[in-house]
Amino acid sequence: ACIMTERLTIKPNMTEQEEDVVALADTGLGVWGLLIAYTGYLRVAEYEKGFAFYSHEPVFWLKIAFVGVFGAASFFNTYIVIKRAVARRSGDFTPMGEKLAKRMVQICNAELVALATIPATATFMARGVGYSQDFPWPVEAALAAAVFLGLSFKYVKEAVEFEDGPLAIGDGEKDMPSP
Repeated sequence: ACIMTERLTIKPNMTEQEEDVVALADTGLGVWGLLIAYTGYLRVAEYEKGFAFYSHEPVFWLKIAFVGVFGAASFFNTYIVIKRAVARRSGDFTPMGEKLAKRMVQICNAELVALATIPATATFMARGVGYSQDFPWPVEAALAAAVFLGLSFKYVKEAVEFEDGPLAIGDGEKDMPSP
């Protein structure tokens, strides 16, 4: 619900109320994500089949990679939401432009796709699809970590360096009559 709220609310030139809705949805997503990660850890470490089973399950590591994609992708929107909230509070607020709104919606779409894959992989994983006692789990764990760290770096770097465009196509000097 939080991602869909962000996805459906984000647009160029949002009102302050819409900016607040996006910030609240992003905060809710962060809290929800931490709770899901914690309960996932408990399921692997304390309950269910345990790490000895899941570590030899390639689909488990694929699921972890999808969780990493989801988490890393959310860094972009979270950074932008925090940056815009700080700017609003300091009086240095500018309306969101077309370019930034489009990129944030693309990120929401990627999060939704990653989120949709996680239950499917969890189902296969719990049923032991692909299980092999001989599976070299440290290799797969390293790949999942590389996906998360690489995408985290990419999305944080992109958020920090992102420059927004005009409010809408045609805004600015192009709309002004020629002398």
